[in-house]
Amino acid sequence: MGLRIGALLWAITACALAAEVAIGVRAWVVVVCAVALGLAVVARRWPTNRRALLVVGGAVLLASAVVTWRVAPLVSSPLVPLAGTRATLDVVVSTTGDPTTRSGRTSGSRRTDDEWQLDGALTRMRASDGTATDVDLPVRLLTSDDVSAVLPGTVLTGTARVLPADPLRGRAATLVVRSVQVRSGPPAVQGIAGALRSALRESVAERPPDEAGLLPGLVVGDTSAVPDDLDRAMRDSGLAHLTAVSGGNVAVVVLLALGAVRVAGVHRGRLQIVLVGAVVAAYVVVARPEPSVVRAAGMTAVVLGALLLDLRVRAADALGLAVAALVLLDPFLALSVGFAMSAAATWGLVLLAARWRPRTDGPWPVRVVRGAGALLGVSAVAQLAVAPLVAGIGGGLPVGGLVANLLAEPAVAPATVCGILAALVGVLWPAAAAVVALPGAWAVGWIARIARSTADAAPPLPWPSGWAGGLSLLAVLLVGCVAVLGARRAGERVARACAALALVGGLVVAAPPATVPNATAWPPPGWRVVMCDVGQGDAAVLATAPGEAVVVDVGPDPVLLDRCLRRLGVVRVPLLVLTHFHADHVEGLPGLLRGRSVGIALVSPLEEPPGETARVRRWLDGAGVGLRVAAPGDLWSVGAARLRVLWPQRLLRGEGSDPNNSSVVVRADVGGTSLLLCGDLETAAQEAVLALGVLDHVDVVKVPHHGSAKQAPGWASTTRPRVALVGVGVGNDYGHPSPRTVADYRAVGAVVGRTDLDGDLAVVPLDDHGDPHGLGLVRRGR
Repeated sequence: MGLRIGALLWAITACALAAEVAIGVRAWVVVVCAVALGLAVVARRWPTNRRALLVVGGAVLLASAVVTWRVAPLVSSPLVPLAGTRATLDVVVSTTGDPTTRSGRTSGSRRTDDEWQLDGALTRMRASDGTATDVDLPVRLLTSDDVSAVLPGTVLTGTARVLPADPLRGRAATLVVRSVQVRSGPPAVQGIAGALRSALRESVAERPPDEAGLLPGLVVGDTSAVPDDLDRAMRDSGLAHLTAVSGGNVAVVVLLALGAVRVAGVHRGRLQIVLVGAVVAAYVVVARPEPSVVRAAGMTAVVLGALLLDLRVRAADALGLAVAALVLLDPFLALSVGFAMSAAATWGLVLLAARWRPRTDGPWPVRVVRGAGALLGVSAVAQLAVAPLVAGIGGGLPVGGLVANLLAEPAVAPATVCGILAALVGVLWPAAAAVVALPGAWAVGWIARIARSTADAAPPLPWPSGWAGGLSLLAVLLVGCVAVLGARRAGERVARACAALALVGGLVVAAPPATVPNATAWPPPGWRVVMCDVGQGDAAVLATAPGEAVVVDVGPDPVLLDRCLRRLGVVRVPLLVLTHFHADHVEGLPGLLRGRSVGIALVSPLEEPPGETARVRRWLDGAGVGLRVAAPGDLWSVGAARLRVLWPQRLLRGEGSDPNNSSVVVRADVGGTSLLLCGDLETAAQEAVLALGVLDHVDVVKVPHHGSAKQAPGWASTTRPRVALVGVGVGNDYGHPSPRTVADYRAVGAVVGRTDLDGDLAVVPLDDHGDPHGLGLVRRGR
């Protein structure tokens, strides 16, 4: 009964919230009154269903009243008329969450600046005319000022510009704040919680980046140091729930608290329950009330309350009652994907526990196999329960999630225990905390290795995102469940029919690959150069020795670059060439630096744009990589590769994009194959290079500027390449590559390869009728 009530209130609250925001508060009140009246009329005519109808009617009225109470102030606040205008306010905000980084967005060659974002409650606002108003409105702050040390409960002041409200997420507005000042510090409770979180971070600060970032994330929800590529690998491997606090952590805390109170000599049952509840509440403060945390804490509170009252409560009812209470206290949880995933996974496990009773008889090898099967079942049920939600938010189908969770889950408990103890010890004795945290760091290191290996070996299968993708996968899974039940109840024929229907549905809905790979193994033997598929950007890899390569540009996406280099087995990069500092050529640098030794970086003499230049310098300095400005005539010899810098001879100003025209141009020879790597040179710079007379025929050309229309007329005819490589993103907004540019290269006999159509591209030598310069282009496929 409790589970049904929770599901009913959750669904009604979600619908009420979405409808009220869409059609307005007054219209929704009319709709609710009409629904309640209709249910009352139906209840009088069908007395047998009166109780159910009354329950539904009561739920509709209750949920709608709560939603109206919370949404009405957001859509009618004094901030609404100011949204999107140039008006500024002097504001006072009490923060309610930790600051997080809002990464700038890369769009082609441009990247917006990073900002800090944090949630808070606006308590006072003063307009430019001096009018002050006391309010209590939830808002989100965006600022470029450094607020990294701000804790929840801190009172901030500043001058703000107002952006529109987001009532579906419970925000009256987003405030872009400058000149942020701290008026008063956080309350003592938050200060203690902040000290514990900081102590845990410091205890693993000297560990490798994966361990230093993941342990605080898993134990106290502090994901500030989780590497971006690890975060993506965790999502792709179905382990995203381990980058933050989940119900499993709360269960470990309950066990630790129960053991501690018993060791302390507390034997009275009710006092034990109260103390355990207090510890869980304290843990929620330290780990922050994220959706998965409050779901687990709410369920724990229901169970502890039942024990205090000497009542028995089933796990399913505890889940339902917790969900019902939470969505009424905070109706915006009803539309939270994190809350939905936590509740769905728990529901799956509760359902499994209620219906599956594994046998415990027989010899020990049989019991071991049954135990492994039980663990596999737990992992499978949790994965299937959240699969539609994962697909809906664009995560595809994490086919490796089942095995990854099975291997990673045993490490969660020791990591949580060691992390909690390290946080407690670290407040008083930081050196000892590093020792206490060590086993936990090893445990999360194991989880990180599983995530990376799974993401590389079994990346998610493509599946449509959004409502259509989530609901279609849910339908496929439901048909699959019917097939399983059919096998038990209606015989093999029904099972086969349903299984076939599920398969056909999956094939119809799933997004097919863009192309079929024509490489059975990757990389192809003897490859000379590979153009990595990194989206709308460039990244070329020149083979120099086994496990070693020269890399020219790194693209915009560190994860995609890292995967490309992993597939090629590159672990050493003696020379890195960054042709210019645009985002689509340098933002992938963290992916190159992860786990690889890099000798020296050769860069453009034009340090523009300054923001990207500063980021590149910071990344290189942090990895201990030296930096050298390219100069014409520079010669480099790395293994089987020889490189000579041709450009820039001078800086061209005002004749197109200055950074593009200042790209480092390199002519290379790799095992007898000649290459021309041109960065993003535009027409003026290409004509200047042609005028120098330094170009002639080459075997391979990296087409300048992603194959745009900005090409000098004689560039393709002078170089006359056998292979032309274009680094370009699928469906880019720039129209790259230009059909005319592609036609120019084909006209001189070049085979044109495009990463948007063909994925990674490899140039390999061919024995073409005795021609030692015979080359082939191998497409990996997308």
